[in-house]
Amino acid sequence: MAERCVLVFRKSELFFDETGSFPHEVPLLLPDSVVASCVVDKNESSQVVAVLISENADTGLMRGTWIPLRSVFARCTKDVADRASRALGILNWLASMRYCSRCASPLADHPVEIARICPECGTLVYPRISPAIIVLVHRGSRVLLARHVNRNTDVFTCIAGYVEHGESLEEAVAREVFEETAIRVTHVRYAGSQSWPFPDQYMIAFHADWESGEIEVNPAEISEAFWFDRDALPPVPGPGTIAWRLIHGDLSVRQEKTLSGNVDP
Repeated sequence: MAERCVLVFRKSELFFDETGSFPHEVPLLLPDSVVASCVVDKNESSQVVAVLISENADTGLMRGTWIPLRSVFARCTKDVADRASRALGILNWLASMRYCSRCASPLADHPVEIARICPECGTLVYPRISPAIIVLVHRGSRVLLARHVNRNTDVFTCIAGYVEHGESLEEAVAREVFEETAIRVTHVRYAGSQSWPFPDQYMIAFHADWESGEIEVNPAEISEAFWFDRDALPPVPGPGTIAWRLIHGDLSVRQEKTLSGNVDP
């Protein structure tokens, strides 16, 4: 996009104007009292501006529609979804990074980079990205899907979890599957990735094969898990999510990384 693109968020919802497009001059219509934070993406030649408005702000003058970002992934082009994901991720980081972790002084915006700097001690802070794995486990023609206790409780989805210090992505796959379902996996292979700014995840997707064990869910994480045939799937995450692409076979294996034998979680 050659012209300025202004993305306006309310929590994780993105504003589209009456034409279904991003409004380009929305900040001029919004009083300062409703703007919670605003950031210019300095790494973009198109000068993307991301605006987060207060949750209780009066948006009566904004004629258009608020669409959850999860739906934007499914409805819009990849370019739009990528820009929106980046913008919300930076806004989420900005909202949580107001004070220096070393001296507790208020942080200031870096003049050149997308970063914050402490005027007192010089600490430099960049946007945080939290890597997480998501994996579809295969057992013959069936796949392992689980319903989580604390998130997306209305759908069955792939096993997922954060990568820990000191482990490879493949080891994180094996550990998460075992911790949540007592299943051991092998033949772990990379399938794709997706930025997921809820609030700052980066999802790295894998396929893996069942090696041994029977399902025994960790009740702190999983309410139930089963092996499902591809032609008899339960409710799953919607299009646009990397889970949907894994489950429906839209993610082909682009780079294979194989685990020889078992991996001890």
